[in-house]
Amino acid sequence: MNGTTPMKRLGAILAVAGLLAGRPALAQQTQAQAQSPAMHMHGDEAAPLRPQLLEGYGSGGFPITTRVSQAQAFFDNGMQLAAAFAHKAAIAAMAEAVRLDPACAMCLWGEAFVSGPTINYGKDAKEREPLYAMAFKADALARTAGTDRERALTAALLLRYRPGTPVAARDAAFDRAMEALAARFPRDDSIVVLAADAALETIGEDREGVAEGRRAMALLEPVLVRRPEFTPAIHFYIHATEIAGVPGKAEPYADRLAALAPNASHLVHMPSHTWYWIGRYQDAADANVRAVEIGKTNARRLGLAEPDGVWGLPYHAHNVIFGLGGAMMAGDARTALMLAQPLVAHAQARAQAAPGEQLLAASGYFALGRFAPPDAVLALPEPKLPYLKAARHYARGEVLARTSDLGGARAELAAIPEHLVPGSGWGAKAAEEMLGITRATLAGRIAMDERRWDDAAASFRHAAETEESRDFTRFFDPPAFWYPVRRDLAAALLASGDAAGAEREARSSLKLRPRDAVAEQTLAAAQERLGRGSGAAVAR
Repeated sequence: MNGTTPMKRLGAILAVAGLLAGRPALAQQTQAQAQSPAMHMHGDEAAPLRPQLLEGYGSGGFPITTRVSQAQAFFDNGMQLAAAFAHKAAIAAMAEAVRLDPACAMCLWGEAFVSGPTINYGKDAKEREPLYAMAFKADALARTAGTDRERALTAALLLRYRPGTPVAARDAAFDRAMEALAARFPRDDSIVVLAADAALETIGEDREGVAEGRRAMALLEPVLVRRPEFTPAIHFYIHATEIAGVPGKAEPYADRLAALAPNASHLVHMPSHTWYWIGRYQDAADANVRAVEIGKTNARRLGLAEPDGVWGLPYHAHNVIFGLGGAMMAGDARTALMLAQPLVAHAQARAQAAPGEQLLAASGYFALGRFAPPDAVLALPEPKLPYLKAARHYARGEVLARTSDLGGARAELAAIPEHLVPGSGWGAKAAEEMLGITRATLAGRIAMDERRWDDAAASFRHAAETEESRDFTRFFDPPAFWYPVRRDLAAALLASGDAAGAEREARSSLKLRPRDAVAEQTLAAAQERLGRGSGAAVAR
């Protein structure tokens, strides 16, 4: 994997919810949020209709100054929900804690904290204004009746919301304050995890975040030694290791997370961030199937209309797309089709969406093109959106090439435009690059069928280089194009008789997606021709 910033990637994935849900989704969404993928809804879980403690969302919370036992309980539950990215439910829990004990400084701190930015999205200056008022009141209460620890926490949160400086500077100030608190209370697991979270939140679109990821790892690793089942630490450790480019370090913790938080769709999903990047593609697919089912259950519980209502929960779209990524790499046709069919059905009727949203929703067409019966793919109605039209042509071309209808495949290739609206709308550059990837990949597929090995290699090389470009890899949570085309380049070189070149490109492909069975087979075949035996184990 590369060092692309996961925070903005996930924000991009969540923007697909707007495409699928038709943008109204939840009533709280503002017009500005509807137009900007960076300002999406807090909607993993909507709040319960009446205040209630929600179980199965993992661990979290700590003793606070209050004489109201239920205020403590709702505070703890709010921290659990927040760490599970059940945003609306966390806010509701903290609001109930405040209602139960209006004099509780940390209840107010909790409501202000969980209403703020997370690693997946930001809060602009206007959104921070009411949170500053809330944090200011919490700080005043803590100065009167709080502990030293509570006064330190409320003072730190004021820095995140205090007006007068850019929001990035406020997040940086909060990060520094929390880092100092973690040094002051090094065995306070809750504070240390909050500090790690704050470090990750300082990563912007213009930085890869490796240093911040490693700093968060250094904070979290002692916590995980002390409390290996502390779900907030596991959650952020998965993020931190992914950002730092060492996802395998989180594997033992990822393996236990879902069982620790069985009702938290996002935490059930989170291990896939580790599993996908270490080559456990089927596990990544299966985790997201479970998360999708939890989302459907939540939609029914919330009274959201079926079948469309679940798409109003933004993390649902992320789970579907991540599940598709794992299933396609694993060759799991059943799961891929189960996830792709509703994705395509919802997306194809939309008349407006940013190019980046279309780019991400295109994964449904890719899955159908690979696994659906040819007649079903050829019968797909044409979507209204231009980049999805191109994705449909690609899917049709793949089917026609697979059934040896090369004339039909060439017609679909010709129907994929070289350009649409470059520079127009969010994600336009990557969506334009997707056009080039699909055109070159389909051209390579046709050339392989016609035994034009050099032409195929040239096409696959072009597609691979575009796929691996910095702009395109910003959309890789999972990657916007479902497999590394470099493995096709290796196969074309092997077919041409260039076993050494095939070995080299297969190894390069396996660096992008470890344990990819297709690339491993090509590598083994290349090494056999070179008289070296199977090299699959070496490539891992």
